[in-house]
Amino acid sequence: MKNILSYYYNLHPEEISYKDNKYTFNYLDNKYVFEPVYRPLNDIYSLYEINRKMISKNILVHEIILNNEKNIITYVKEVPYILLEVFINPKACIKLSDICYINNGTIDFNCNKTLERFNWVKLWEIKNDFFESQVGEIGKKYPNLCNFINYYIGLAENAISYVRNVFKLDEIAIKCICHKRIKKEDSLYDLYHPLNFVCDFRIRDTSEYIKSVFFSGEDSFNLVEEFFANNYISYKEALLFYGRLLYPSCFFDLYDDIINKNLDENIIEKIIIKAEKYEEFLCNVHLFLSKIYGRYIPQLDWLIKKRF
Repeated sequence: MKNILSYYYNLHPEEISYKDNKYTFNYLDNKYVFEPVYRPLNDIYSLYEINRKMISKNILVHEIILNNEKNIITYVKEVPYILLEVFINPKACIKLSDICYINNGTIDFNCNKTLERFNWVKLWEIKNDFFESQVGEIGKKYPNLCNFINYYIGLAENAISYVRNVFKLDEIAIKCICHKRIKKEDSLYDLYHPLNFVCDFRIRDTSEYIKSVFFSGEDSFNLVEEFFANNYISYKEALLFYGRLLYPSCFFDLYDDIINKNLDENIIEKIIIKAEKYEEFLCNVHLFLSKIYGRYIPQLDWLIKKRF
């Protein structure tokens, strides 16, 4: 690896640490990470342009370093790698304010269409169709998953219907640089990593982070209050925020991990056992939004009928 770094980047570190498929090293008091690229290569050039814009605005994202051939990608045994210079403590845990810092600092950035994730309805419908097609196949191997998948597919259908109606509103919904997924256990390394970026509505990251915090067993309602107290969120954004909370991404993400990584299906219990509590959380968020906006906040009929 030292030869590769020397040849392609004129970097000559004395020591290189290897963990989780990443090569980490310091050179001339600068911190670097050399790691494989898992995003489609068509995304990489667009992400590089976004990276340059964010750096020009002094946002502390990791900087993508071109190799000596002025290429973003360096191939090592036919595997694409990228070199990043890191400016923050990569192990520090993220906070809501860190997320908002990136989102609010990149409002209305122009993005290539390959990075856009605005069409939630279409994306979620495709995902639901996929899950429904899998139920018969995986039922024998993962009976516990199949016992609950229909509830979460139904909740996703609710979210799709909710968001479809919100999109019809002729009001402001700010777009910015977001992340493919934000999780409670993520570090600042994950947050500032340019290969995690997508373009979407500003509330995407916060809603996903809050869901992850909830299912980790920590208080998430205080984060809802913090977010709306410290950011000007339009009415339409508030509804999109709520629609995104409705969508059960935490269940689906864990479902995918179980299937694709052959994990024990019983780990899904940490989501399932909190289902009723999450319904109560959704009702509390609905009440909160109704109070601060003083306008009608649509709610699911079946949630209204529940008494918590």
